[in-house]
Amino acid sequence: MRLGRTFTTFLSWALVASATILENGQVRENSYPGQLEPVTLDDSWRDYPADAPEISYKGRWDSQHISCMFPIRFLFPRLLFLTLTLTLERTSGWSYVLQLSPILSLSPCRSTCSSLTIHTVQIAGVAVAKDAVLTKPPTFEKRVEIIGGSLASGQFATYETISSWSFLFANGLGNVEYGITAYPGVCLADEQCYGGSSRGVGWYWHRASDPGSRARAMYDHSPEKWDVKAEQPADLVIIQMGGNDHRHPNEIPGRDYYHAYVELVEDIHSNWPNAIILLMSQWGTFSKEGKKYVGSTYYQEETRQVNEHFKDRGFVYYFPTEGLLQHNDINPKNHLTDVGHIKVASHLLQWVKLVLRWNLEPTGEVQSGTTYWNDQQEY
Repeated sequence: MRLGRTFTTFLSWALVASATILENGQVRENSYPGQLEPVTLDDSWRDYPADAPEISYKGRWDSQHISCMFPIRFLFPRLLFLTLTLTLERTSGWSYVLQLSPILSLSPCRSTCSSLTIHTVQIAGVAVAKDAVLTKPPTFEKRVEIIGGSLASGQFATYETISSWSFLFANGLGNVEYGITAYPGVCLADEQCYGGSSRGVGWYWHRASDPGSRARAMYDHSPEKWDVKAEQPADLVIIQMGGNDHRHPNEIPGRDYYHAYVELVEDIHSNWPNAIILLMSQWGTFSKEGKKYVGSTYYQEETRQVNEHFKDRGFVYYFPTEGLLQHNDINPKNHLTDVGHIKVASHLLQWVKLVLRWNLEPTGEVQSGTTYWNDQQEY
């Protein structure tokens, strides 16, 4: 029984609870359902330290068990008990309680979720009931890595990363390990964006932390390095970049973008020589022409040229997103709506099934809070 993804869902609800969730312009009345009442820890709990072998850390965590900003994931695969607590430090020292009856829920021990906003956490330990145990799960044979910016991270989607196409795709496969290295604002070009002070996504691919202000406050300009070879190598790497390189004030020239892309692909291939690398085109804005809306693609020609550059080597593929989205799949913040993310993830799942011949083994609900339907049957 693997509950790490479900746990991420409820944790993420708590971590972004200060956001306002809109459904077709209307505020969702119950934004974060399933929260429990505060509890008090006592001697009836069994403690596991942060480095306990029973805890599997998914995604990027540094040597102090501090998470990267996107996404925060843990794996407690076999919970042979009804209640568990997770102590998070660094930001505010919160403790959380998980209850597995009848479904997994989350609640902070010292406050209500409505006043809580945490994006980077440090694991201090896990406590379970005295008669409960944690056991570490086996690892899936395949692994997927997704590299991108805010569109891949799910910024402005209902539940951010867990509403993103990257999470819906990777988690939707049901039978792979995965990592999402996607940061809002990051460029492909290195030290060329935002006046030349910003490192590119390739640089951050080798770092344990994200480029956000909280990580900068902790590490300044010297975050811990991340050994990509220390983990299970990826079988599939999906890259979607270009939005931040294209926009003001960056406006990176096409040739610079092309060379940065080639360098990133070479870097990934040198570390994971058996990985398939999929270049996803970066959709842009929609403009109205007459009675219809017409979409755009950023750096379309340059991305195709990168694919052509590696074509004879056999490990690079191109995934065009043109025609997958409609203008109303883009929200007022110029990012995908939840439906837009679902569309992209669905097409990616089919690409993997048809081209790579991977089996799909979905394990349950993936997109949270979207059970919308109409029960009217009499007309």
